Amino acid sequence: MSSSAANRSLGVRVLGLAFAALFVLLCVSALIAYLGFHGKPAHWEAEQKRIAELPEANRQAISESLRNRLLRQWSDPGEKTPITEADLFGHRQRIEILFDELNTWIQTEGLTLLEEIDVEVPDSATTAMVDSPGDGLLRISFEVTAEDIRQVITLSFAVTVAEDGTLKSTLEQATAGKLPLPVNTAIDIVASQADDGILLDLMRGNPIDPIELPIDPSKDGPRAGRIVGLEVTDEALIITRETVRRQKTD
Repeated sequence: MSSSAANRSLGVRVLGLAFAALFVLLCVSALIAYLGFHGKPAHWEAEQKRIAELPEANRQAISESLRNRLLRQWSDPGEKTPITEADLFGHRQRIEILFDELNTWIQTEGLTLLEEIDVEVPDSATTAMVDSPGDGLLRISFEVTAEDIRQVITLSFAVTVAEDGTLKSTLEQATAGKLPLPVNTAIDIVASQADDGILLDLMRGNPIDPIELPIDPSKDGPRAGRIVGLEVTDEALIITRETVRRQKTD
């Protein structure tokens, strides 16, 4: 073989090896991306496993206990005995909600009850969870179907509550499976599942009006509770409820 032919043969082999290496690299990259997109994040799998292993009776008991405790703490009038009408208002109550309890409640009965009070969640979100990735962020994760693909969407928010109770948020992180997701893409996915609601307002950074719920059981009771503080720890969500004058409705 002439030297020129040998050089051509060597060049072809080098190009072939380079192409093969590039092809393998592309395949490996595609596989990693596929597994990342279709895989489920570790925090999701761990919490789903924990809840799935709970006997149904335990799940119901945890949910009922959480409901009753929140109702009791929300309606707590405080230590001060009211003497005048003014004494009815201004009391603040800190309420701690452990993420373990909250997630058990969400997957036992919570999604159904949220729909009853017009808190919209994505139509295909049959499971959801709340926790914190750290740094005081509130992380909401849920499984949705988008274009016939089931996927876990995870959204991490920085949430603040103003003195008047107005809630504001910034969407700091979003992922699909194990892969980062552009914020606008995450908003589009959720918007395709739910046209309106608190979740979309949180994602878009829209201020949310003060959240108030009655304290007095009677229809004409003068007191309501307003959320005026929110703290996120690694284990729990802590809200501060202030007693305010109940707004009269026609």
